[in-house]
Amino acid sequence: MVISFINMKGGVGKTTTVVELATILVKEHNKSVLIIDMDPQTNATFSLMGIEEWEKIKDNATIADVLGMNNGFSSRDKEYDINKAIVKNVCKINGLDLIPSHIELTFLDLDLSGQPGREIILENRLKKCLTDYDFILIDCPPNLTLAPQNALVVSDFIVVPVVPEFFPSIGLPLLVNRIEQLKKRLPNCVVEILGVVFTKVKRTTNNHTERMDSVRKTCEELGIETFQTVIPDTVRISEAATLNKPAFIVNPNSDGVTSYKSFANELILLLEEVEKE
Repeated sequence: MVISFINMKGGVGKTTTVVELATILVKEHNKSVLIIDMDPQTNATFSLMGIEEWEKIKDNATIADVLGMNNGFSSRDKEYDINKAIVKNVCKINGLDLIPSHIELTFLDLDLSGQPGREIILENRLKKCLTDYDFILIDCPPNLTLAPQNALVVSDFIVVPVVPEFFPSIGLPLLVNRIEQLKKRLPNCVVEILGVVFTKVKRTTNNHTERMDSVRKTCEELGIETFQTVIPDTVRISEAATLNKPAFIVNPNSDGVTSYKSFANELILLLEEVEKE
């Protein structure tokens, strides 16, 4: 199952959701999981490894190389083996693997502008390891440029993390529209939105409660599920990221981790229902 996490607005907890969900799927549900960091900001990468470890592989073993960028000689090889870019058991978590990102990804559209089939490079590369994992979770940047297009083409589903504030939520109809346009242009893209999950929620703020109601109404109109689990705004999550580790490892009993455990359970049940259909 390949799931992309995307929102047209940054700062909505995409990376945290990917990292915590992946860790919980591995540690509590005995799943094998691969995280692909498609965001040049590399937040998912540094949530799981330190700068020193990344420095050792940054020139020839990141998602930039997988997508064929020319920042390393290996990436010029059209048959680049995606397994070269996979960090096994990242952060010493058995069963959790990572394809790190690189700031070079910022220039992906420029580097591949004239290359035919540039939207399906990841799909072709991923065939070599697709069956090695129960879940592949892709952390996407807040746009629909070439990197997230590659992610969506290979994905079965999309999860949209939304902070219940004005700007993060108004982009939802735009995202839905753009995804539909992408699917028309690329017939092999059959991705569907699995649901919206509310993140960084301040339970004591009336504005957040009202905005969640508004987003739920919008989702209902668009035919999109909203997860019942709500992820609270908590410093325990960000504290863990500064240590290059998931909060599940650093603060296992925090409210945020408990909520992500509930989210993982809900996600698995929803996927089971979808598969039955």
